[in-house]
Amino acid sequence: MFDEFESLSSAQRHHAKTYATGLVAASNKTVAGISREVLPAGDKRALNKFLTEYDWDEQQFNHERLEELQKHGETRWSKAGYIILDDTITHKAGDEVPGVGHFYDHAEGDTVWGQDLIYAFYADNKTAYPLTFRLYEKQDDNDQDHDTKYDLAREIVTELEDEVGVPADTYLFDSWFAHDSGLPELIESSDKDWIGPLRSNRQVTYGGEEIRVDALAERIDTVERDVEDEMPCFAAE
Repeated sequence: MFDEFESLSSAQRHHAKTYATGLVAASNKTVAGISREVLPAGDKRALNKFLTEYDWDEQQFNHERLEELQKHGETRWSKAGYIILDDTITHKAGDEVPGVGHFYDHAEGDTVWGQDLIYAFYADNKTAYPLTFRLYEKQDDNDQDHDTKYDLAREIVTELEDEVGVPADTYLFDSWFAHDSGLPELIESSDKDWIGPLRSNRQVTYGGEEIRVDALAERIDTVERDVEDEMPCFAAE
């Protein structure tokens, strides 16, 4: 697969193959372990240099990865798929890792030391894989110019719509992404739909009337029914 990636030189392609093979096959998935267990690997210094020092365009590399996935029926995306936006905390031990800091991990219910990644994931009824991500870095409270998580999420949507061209019609995200983020409006500007929980005090437009989400919920009955016609459209404000 890597032979067709223009973002890598021939030497870089060799190291990319070694690293990818090691992530799948090696019992020890560190650089030292991959170099020791995967052949032909050269020495660990060369592989480490590829990962940390070589000059290659990571975004172009990722776009080429996504292009490769579209060549195969089992991983080809479609309009019926979904783009999932979320963030995750990856726990770290060292203090020299880029973007590392103290973050609240909802899965742990506590503050942990790690990285906070904002990411997009594609899924449909036959496949699922990551699309792209952004690393969120905490800044000083007085620094007004750094990217917020909302900024990074909007960057991701813009990349997927304007550069990558993912055809999936629907975005999925939790209430955090729907609150004062500008994401619903950005997604709708690309003629895409979004599904996500709204906070109870959000105003929505329903049947030409502006109403709070909690007030609208009181009007909705809970009788089960088969839905064949188009569902009504809700517009958050």
